[in-house]
Amino acid sequence: MEQHPVFGVVNDIQRMCTCDGPGFRTVVFLKGCYLDCRWCHNPEGKRRFPEVIPYVGNCEGCGECLTVCPTGAVTVDDGLGPRIDRGLCSTCLQCVKACKYDALVLWGRIMLAEQVVAEVELDKMIHVNSGGGVTISGGEPMAQPDFVLAIMAACKARGISTALDTCGHAPWEDLKRVLEYTDLVMFDIKQMDGHKHREYSGVGNELILENAKRIASLGVPIRFRIPIIPGSNDSTRNWESAARFIECLGDAVLGVDLLPYHPFAGGKYRAFGMDYPYPGGEGLADDDVAPVIDLFLKHVPEVTVGG
Repeated sequence: MEQHPVFGVVNDIQRMCTCDGPGFRTVVFLKGCYLDCRWCHNPEGKRRFPEVIPYVGNCEGCGECLTVCPTGAVTVDDGLGPRIDRGLCSTCLQCVKACKYDALVLWGRIMLAEQVVAEVELDKMIHVNSGGGVTISGGEPMAQPDFVLAIMAACKARGISTALDTCGHAPWEDLKRVLEYTDLVMFDIKQMDGHKHREYSGVGNELILENAKRIASLGVPIRFRIPIIPGSNDSTRNWESAARFIECLGDAVLGVDLLPYHPFAGGKYRAFGMDYPYPGGEGLADDDVAPVIDLFLKHVPEVTVGG
């Protein structure tokens, strides 16, 4: 493996997770994504670099952030809280340090791969006893392929099981290198229609579907994670197309994890002062999800709901 230090940008590290692979998982969320999905539940993970994000509801309008910002990137709108001009922000963090009300928060920290592995290794006995391990997620982890490779290789060398949670939109050569140290791939399929995929995520799905075929051909165990988003991909035609595609990938497929829409992300968008195009209220009812489960069970060995 590479001997020089490998740096990356980490959004969060969460422990004792049960929805990101088997057993109890330590999940490393990286910043950066190749997609721009309208329904994204983690907008703070889209950009690859550390960034200041406002919590508009915490703002008391004191104006301290305005006085310390050297570039004029921070503005405060009456009743709407602080705003950050990304083109002007230098991430000097003066505004974060000056804010007494946590209305400006830094998302993302630069870490060495060995620092991440050291944190993961603290949970090794939990992993061993539960059949768990580490899951590298995002954003999209393959937006930082060298960082993922360094973490995965070091974890495998320490006897820690590894999983990659990916949308699949990444250069195959990058994925292939990482797969050498990957025990499980959790692969998102958001929309089978290429035009609609581009409409809702900003990119087509050709590379994604091709990479799914390549991963399965290598025999790497793969679980497909499929969001159910009202008005975006919730059609019988889409489900049937996805189920047939997955069925054709053979024995590498362990199953499908259905991820029904829930409204919780809307609260995060509002906290950040962002618009969210999907409704609040309740999530999808069991009766809405049951037909999708039945459809997929005709084509794959296992279907779970949640996550």
